[in-house]
Amino acid sequence: MTARAPILEKLPEFELEYFPPPPQPAPAAKPARPVPAPVLGPQRLQFTGTGSEYFRIWVVNLLLTILTLGVYSAWAKVRRLQYFYRNTRIDGSPFDYHGKPGAILKGRLLALFLIVAYKVAFELSRPATVVVALLLMAMVPWLLARSFRFKMVNSSYRGLRFRFAGSAVDAYKMLSVFPILIAFVAFYGWNVAVTGPSHIGLGTVVLGIALVVLAMCTIPLGHYLLKRFQHNNAYFGQTPVFFDATPVEFFKIYARAIGFLALGSVSAGLFGAATRGLFAYFQNTVFGWFFTMLYGVLSAYAFYLFVTPFLQSRIQNLVWRHTELAGHRFTSTASARQLLIIQATNLLLITLTFGLYKPFAQMRLMKYRVESLTIIPDGSLEEFMCDHAGTNEGSLGQETGDLFDIEIAL
Repeated sequence: MTARAPILEKLPEFELEYFPPPPQPAPAAKPARPVPAPVLGPQRLQFTGTGSEYFRIWVVNLLLTILTLGVYSAWAKVRRLQYFYRNTRIDGSPFDYHGKPGAILKGRLLALFLIVAYKVAFELSRPATVVVALLLMAMVPWLLARSFRFKMVNSSYRGLRFRFAGSAVDAYKMLSVFPILIAFVAFYGWNVAVTGPSHIGLGTVVLGIALVVLAMCTIPLGHYLLKRFQHNNAYFGQTPVFFDATPVEFFKIYARAIGFLALGSVSAGLFGAATRGLFAYFQNTVFGWFFTMLYGVLSAYAFYLFVTPFLQSRIQNLVWRHTELAGHRFTSTASARQLLIIQATNLLLITLTFGLYKPFAQMRLMKYRVESLTIIPDGSLEEFMCDHAGTNEGSLGQETGDLFDIEIAL
């Protein structure tokens, strides 16, 4: 008994060595907290285009347009707009333009047809001219709606297309006041001219002045309605754009522009009085007709330089400060003084280089106006883009096929 005791004493060690205790379950891992997407601060738009790059595009476009008697101008516009869009960036990502030259060419053929129709009517008779002019006025809202739709549906950012929901009916409801009033004023003026000066009395003159003043007063209202129609019907993917400016703000800007117009008139008058002798001397030379034309052009551009930079800067700032996209707001800080300096020096350099500086001038102006804009995000732009991925409509390509573009400066 005593000899077997050591063996029994080692049994527990044998059990511990070959039969270890079952492993204990590992503690459950804590779920990882989701990392929120970074919220960006205000993002200023960037324009990376340069005059030297655009000069090559401009020269080729110009030469091919001349060689094809204007047919290549549609392809030239696509190349130009693609360069502008692809060099405009937000948060490092560029915009893109998808317009087709064929659709642009259709719009230009339509514009050419309208011009020829007016010219033929003018040669036939004055009543025919009035009828064609009224028809052209009546087409303006429809043309604007088509032009806005074409531009928006062919623009994109990060692969997501813009679109435009405004119809021709909406355009006629909102944009018909100004063309109708202008047509009425033109008809009244034509009627007075046909009647002859002997039948013009004080009442006719007063009524004519009142109509002209009324037409001028509708310009701010028409501009407001145009921007409201353009922005309130715009979409980025499925997200609508909102525009909350008021007509009063447009009237204030135009009222101040009238003051600048008066200032330009005084300056132009002083310049004309100071250079009267020099103008008379050049007018009596062999190339007097050329100096007369040049003097008139420079005088008109003096008014343009005084008024246009102010209107461009103030309207741009007003429109974008009152534009919103899903909580993301915009602001603009364009300066009338800086625009005046840019446009005046551009004009001087274009004149001195016989037009060769024009592409560089366009890049200077585009860069300043684009980089005056800033988007103020309401949250993360990345989350916004992810939420809207794949929202492009399947019929987008089919919709583009029946559109055309017509050049309308706004």
